[in-house]
Amino acid sequence: MQKLMDKMENVLAPLATKIGSNKILKAISTAFNLIMPLIILGAIFTLLSTLSLDAYQQFLADSGVGTVLSLVGKFTTDMLAVYVSFTAAYAFIRNEGMNTDAIPAGLLSILAFFIMTPLANIVVEETTTSYIAFDYLGSKGLFTALIVGILVGYIYTFVVKRGWIIKMPEGVPPTVAKSFNALIPGFVITTVFLIINGAFASLTGVTFSEWFYGIIATPLSALSGSLITYMVLTLLASVFWFFGIHGGQVTIPFSMMLFMQAGVENQAAFASGAPMQNIITVGLLYFLMLGGIGNTLGLSIDMLLAKSNRYKTLGRLAILPSCCSINEPIVFGLPLILNPIMALPYFLVPQINILITYFAMKSGLVSLPRIAMGATGTPVLLDGWLICGVSGIILEIVLIIVSAILYYPFFKTQDNIALKEEAQIKE
Repeated sequence: MQKLMDKMENVLAPLATKIGSNKILKAISTAFNLIMPLIILGAIFTLLSTLSLDAYQQFLADSGVGTVLSLVGKFTTDMLAVYVSFTAAYAFIRNEGMNTDAIPAGLLSILAFFIMTPLANIVVEETTTSYIAFDYLGSKGLFTALIVGILVGYIYTFVVKRGWIIKMPEGVPPTVAKSFNALIPGFVITTVFLIINGAFASLTGVTFSEWFYGIIATPLSALSGSLITYMVLTLLASVFWFFGIHGGQVTIPFSMMLFMQAGVENQAAFASGAPMQNIITVGLLYFLMLGGIGNTLGLSIDMLLAKSNRYKTLGRLAILPSCCSINEPIVFGLPLILNPIMALPYFLVPQINILITYFAMKSGLVSLPRIAMGATGTPVLLDGWLICGVSGIILEIVLIIVSAILYYPFFKTQDNIALKEEAQIKE
C-alpha cells in the first residue's frame, strides 16, 4: 500500500506543479477570481429583483425600482466577457512580473475583444446606427474573451521584452512615460486583431466571435454538460489534496472554462424570468464542498461524537471553520493527507453527493443553480439558499447527513486507534 501511495505521489506532484505553473491556466484562474465580486454583486441584485413575494414584486413594478435593480445584472452578468477580457490579459502580464504594464495590457485587451465582437445595425428615424448586442458580451463571448486576453498577454510581453517601446526622456512623469510605452504594443495588438477579424469576415462572412462560438457550441455543450466530466474533476481535486497538493489550484481553471458559461446562462435566465436549463454549473460546486474538499462537514460532526480526547478537541476546533467550507484543520490535523483509513470516504463521498444533487435537480425536487458563482466562505445553508433557494437548504441538510453517515465507520476506526494510543500513554 505504501509503495503504491509513494508511486502515485511521485506522479501527481510533478503533474500538479506543471499544471499549476502553466501560464495560460494561471491567468485563467486569476481572471475568474478577479471578477468574482462582480459575479456575486450581479447574483445578489438578481435575487433582490426576483424575490418571489407578490407584494414586493408589485412594489418593484409600481415604483420603477425593479428596472433600476435589473441594471446591475445587465452590466455584470450580461457583460461578463468584457470584464474577463481585461482580467485575463491583466493576470497574464502580472504573472510575468510586469506589474506596471498590467493595466495598459488589460485595456488593450478590451479593445481587441470589441474588434472581435459582431456589430449590428439599426435604422432610427432614417439614420443607420451601429451597436453591439449583449449576446456576445456575456456567456457567448466568454471563450473569445479568454483567447483574446491570453493572446494580448503573449503579444504585449513579446514586444516589451524585446525593447520595442517608445522611451521617454528623463523627467517625464512615470504615468505619462508608461502610456507612451504601451503605444507600440498597442499598435501591434490592434493590427493583429484587425487582421484576424478581417480574415474571418472575408472567409466565413462572420466575426471571429460568431465563428468560434458556432464551432465550439455543440462539443462544448456536450462536455460542459457532462456529469462524468464534473465527477472526474471533483475526484481529481480530492486525490491531489490526499497527497498534500492543492487540488483546487489544479482543477478550478478547467471547471471555470467548462462550467462558468452554463452558470451565467442560468443567472441571466433567472433574472429575466425565463426557465433555467443547466444543472452542471460552477454553482454546483458549493454543494460538493460542504466543509471543504471532500464534503468534510459531516466528518466534523462525527468528530464531535469522538471518544478520544484528540479528535474530540479537534472536532470542536474544526466545526466552525467547516461551516464556512474551511477544512484545513481536518486535512492537516486528522490528518486526511496520506491517510489510508480515510482515503475511501474522502474520494467517494463527493461522488455520491454529486449524484444525489444531480438527480434531485434533474427530477425537479431541487431548483437549478440560479447564480453563476457563490462567494467562497459563505456559511453553509446560506450558500444553499443563495444558489437554489429553500430547496437548496434542504438539499444541503440531506447531503450533510449522508456525509456524516458515510464517514462515520471510517472515522470510528480512526477514533478507536487514537483512544488506544491515549490509554497506552496513561499507563
